[in-house]
Amino acid sequence: MKCGIIVTAMLLQCSLAHAADPGFDGVDPFQQPSAKYLQQFVKAGEKVFVYERYDANGKLYQRDVAPLTAPVEIKSATERVINGVPYRLRGLSACPSPIITYENEDWDCTKAAQDYENAIYNNRASVVLCKTLVLKSEAHVPDAVSCFALVGAGDANDPYSVSYDDDAMVFLHMAAIGKNKEGRSLRPDLEKSSGLGRQFQNDEAN
Repeated sequence: MKCGIIVTAMLLQCSLAHAADPGFDGVDPFQQPSAKYLQQFVKAGEKVFVYERYDANGKLYQRDVAPLTAPVEIKSATERVINGVPYRLRGLSACPSPIITYENEDWDCTKAAQDYENAIYNNRASVVLCKTLVLKSEAHVPDAVSCFALVGAGDANDPYSVSYDDDAMVFLHMAAIGKNKEGRSLRPDLEKSSGLGRQFQNDEAN
């Protein structure tokens, strides 16, 4: 079986494992939304960006919904520019290895991340959702976010599904999970994906 097929299957498995009900109960504001939740924002012929801010208790504090006015820019494995505003994936650092195995070949890590996420955000997605605990953005400091995309046409041949940016970057070895001052993982929710994805990297690429 080709590496690309394996990666697709594993990403689907990870996506299903993180799937959640449409509503949020305040326990984990960063839980992956279901396709049904994102479908409420779909607009025919238009790409939509949804930005949700949650408070320290995990309750929805603010939601902004706007058209995507330009393609999402993938600056690196962890940096996104959406509607001209920079964001960074929370608790992750970009490209722990400069060369990775991607689509069964050796790729520059940043270029691989750009190739993968451009296909998701700019070719397949109808809704992009990013979530943050930052209640008020600071000038020149990108909000720390987790981002998701509703992909698919919503029909029997191409049903809706949710692509989880953070999870994909870690699984594909394009981003590494950071640690706090005590050496604890900043993203324990992604540790399983990190372990699963490592097996698809050639030894010489790590």
